[in-house]
Amino acid sequence: MQGREMSDVDSVFTQFYENLRLPDYFGWNWNALYDCLSDLNWLATTHFLLIVDDAESVLSESPEERPVFFRILLRSAEHWANKPNFPHRTKSTFRVILLCDPVVRGKLSGEVARAQELL
Repeated sequence: MQGREMSDVDSVFTQFYENLRLPDYFGWNWNALYDCLSDLNWLATTHFLLIVDDAESVLSESPEERPVFFRILLRSAEHWANKPNFPHRTKSTFRVILLCDPVVRGKLSGEVARAQELL
């Protein structure tokens, strides 16, 4: 996913909708995004790797929404990590990689850490 194409809330939802082929019932709000990320049953895989390039640009026009975005990603990863491991089934994984300019890595890491504290 391209962080530069996710400058506001609607464009974040659009990127997720298009790139993850979210179902038509996606509600275009943060709760609906979390619901979809904690399901993903329409994708024919058990391992999910979400890469956001230029992550420092995500929600650049709506910086007050960035903690919400990071919490959604963190909660989704936590959800998949805590799912039980059923016999005869591969345990699903959900990972997120935020790529950014090295100059802003510390700032971005701090934002994610603060979002995690609010979980």
